Amino acid sequence: MATQPKHNITTERATDLLKDGRPLTDCYVDGELKIETSDTWYKEVVFENCVIEYFSGSVTHFDKPVILKNCHFKNCQFVFTYFLGGLTIDNCTFANYLDFQAGGHNKTGNPVIITNNDFKDFVNFFDCWYENDVTISNNKFHRGTNLLGKPHNIPVTFDVEPIIYNNIGKLDMNNEGEGN
Repeated sequence: MATQPKHNITTERATDLLKDGRPLTDCYVDGELKIETSDTWYKEVVFENCVIEYFSGSVTHFDKPVILKNCHFKNCQFVFTYFLGGLTIDNCTFANYLDFQAGGHNKTGNPVIITNNDFKDFVNFFDCWYENDVTISNNKFHRGTNLLGKPHNIPVTFDVEPIIYNNIGKLDMNNEGEGN
């Protein structure tokens, strides 16, 4: 995937667009872009054809869909993040450790779909709980993931049997990426 953003925008401008419920499309965002509310975010979050230096959607309940398509994230995290409105990550590259721990919580009709991605470092799903449909397919987990493992003897909880197929890399690691 070779994402070629058409313009650079500041983190302030990117934040304003997201607060207005507008997508970030064809842009390069330098610096730290954060949606960390410790509350509910009522707008859709869409990144498409972007390069993002740093994005954190941690400690937030996303009431609407979060959609990441054709993007390159140099650093990204979703610690304690609830994707109540669903999550789609398609055809993205994540250059560094990606943390989803203690999150999930998608609701009926709002699937988590993670497809066609290139995860260069470990992906941490420790203590996640997915309450509805999950599809994880055609991804490369270069340094593995604990999606199907049991770090600290705690597996990921799936209320609906997940659809997981055609992924490359170890999916059942029993740690949170340390020592990989």
